[in-house]
Amino acid sequence: MMRLPNDVVPVSYLMDEETRTLMISWSDGHESVHPYEALRRACPCAWCAGEGGQKGSVDHDTVFTGQQTTLYELTPIGRYGLTPVWGDGHRTGIYTYERLRAVCQCDECRLLRGERR
Repeated sequence: MMRLPNDVVPVSYLMDEETRTLMISWSDGHESVHPYEALRRACPCAWCAGEGGQKGSVDHDTVFTGQQTTLYELTPIGRYGLTPVWGDGHRTGIYTYERLRAVCQCDECRLLRGERR
């Protein structure tokens, strides 16, 4: 996972209900793009991602309901991350700023990671 410089932090975010996308503006000028479903699929909590060698409940084949991919709010966690509150009540995943930046789905970041559109 990439390490962000200490002075790179989110300065604002927008939950776009129409496109179901979280947009984060960073202090270095980058605008990261996070489709709700991709964000939910990347949930780092023990239940979703697994823990201690145990498989989590979410993988690339998981089919989510609309409620599970509806972002209701974001809760800041200290000065290092955000916790999404999803429509089904799930709220245990803490997405660090480094993780959010690393999973950005903008064209530039996907190209840097060698991903196709």
